[in-house]
Amino acid sequence: MTDRPTPDPDQPHDLVGIGIGPFNLSLAALAHGIPGNPHPLAATFYEQRPAFHWHPGLLIDGASLQVPFLADLVTLADPASPWTFLNYLRSRDRLFPFYFAERFHIQRAEYDAYCRWVTDQLPGLHFSHQVDAVRRGPYSVFTLS
Repeated sequence: MTDRPTPDPDQPHDLVGIGIGPFNLSLAALAHGIPGNPHPLAATFYEQRPAFHWHPGLLIDGASLQVPFLADLVTLADPASPWTFLNYLRSRDRLFPFYFAERFHIQRAEYDAYCRWVTDQLPGLHFSHQVDAVRRGPYSVFTLS
């Protein structure tokens, strides 16, 4: 996991997410590198848990996702994203074995490992931060504990 600076809740952001599950992780990945946008979004996401774990206790051996691997965090919206499941496989030298196995539905444990791979590299994700309040103002303000 990369060292992440302590977030400053008083710093203006274009996008703030509370909770880091697959939806907000997908949003963070897509916001990280919007194709053709010369100015990256100032996006930050907070999670009270110390690390990403998708459905802990439900990663039963042999259980697979109900959707094909192309419905990963980013592929259908941005197939060239560095955060695709295929890029995850390539980084693990498993792209060809996966391809030749001809399976479109991946194991639930592997999806969790893929999401953790993204969280380990993606900037703007902050774990062990509980958001206690969000207030509307000229700029929305939130309080961390």
